[in-house]
Amino acid sequence: MSGGKTSGGKKGGRKQSVAAIRGLGPRAMGVAWIVIITVAVVSTLGPALLDFGVGVVFGLIVLITLYAWVLRRIVFGSRAIPRWAKLTYWVGGALLVVGGVHAPDAFLALAGEQGTATIAYADVETGSHGTKYIQCWVDLPDGNTEQLPRTGPCPAPDGAHRPVVYSPGGVVGPILRPRGDLMWWWAAGFQLAGVGLLATTAVLTVRDPVLERRLWRR
Repeated sequence: MSGGKTSGGKKGGRKQSVAAIRGLGPRAMGVAWIVIITVAVVSTLGPALLDFGVGVVFGLIVLITLYAWVLRRIVFGSRAIPRWAKLTYWVGGALLVVGGVHAPDAFLALAGEQGTATIAYADVETGSHGTKYIQCWVDLPDGNTEQLPRTGPCPAPDGAHRPVVYSPGGVVGPILRPRGDLMWWWAAGFQLAGVGLLATTAVLTVRDPVLERRLWRR
């Protein structure tokens, strides 16, 4: 009876030990982290170029999906994610989302053209939920009339001229300010801080001796 119990205990212990280390090995984990960081940056920065509100919602959905599905289920498997890694992941993700506030500034600073815009008009429009808001439209140097990316009354009377940085292809809405006043540094700073924190988390988790990397190899 005692021998059976001992044998069963060893067998159960072995199964538990194997389950405790199930997950990706160091190299695969490193590749997975590269994918996670790349997708996080693109998902928080890209949609914010068109609309910050959409960017926030989309970015958060992607960050939650990356954490719940990729990080927990694939990268770590049945191993527990360290508390500090959870904290740094979400802080890093939050920094990426905040960086999207001025994503259009960063895009226009790199690919936009400087010129003079003419205030065209402001009108009252209705949103998807029936809410009404004021939207300002401006005439651009290329002959197109586009709306400003942010809602609200026009900053000057109709017909007034204002410096503008705009995208000829209309990818990003125009911003009424000189190129030198664009807040590209906001997007760059928060994005770099977020990437740096996520990259640090990746390196520390890959090199964490508690995860017994020698048993991960396939």
